[in-house]
Amino acid sequence: ELYNSQTLWFLPGGTPTPLGSSSPVKVECLEAELVVTVSRDLFGTGKLVQPGDLTLGSEGCQPRVSVDTDVVRFNAQLHE
Repeated sequence: ELYNSQTLWFLPGGTPTPLGSSSPVKVECLEAELVVTVSRDLFGTGKLVQPGDLTLGSEGCQPRVSVDTDVVRFNAQLHE
């Protein structure tokens, strides 16, 4: 594997800190893309956000929704 799947949270000042698995947003950095997974229970209140209310970058990065999970995924291609 060419990536580290450990989830990090960046504190003020840019210090990366590992998060537990309960984080509502996870980012995986792969060789050619970023995969961002967002829990639809984003705020931990039990009320699910609508996938159309979430955005990532440009309009070309559309959310992918799986009917069997409560997560939304974005795949953002990396450019050199």
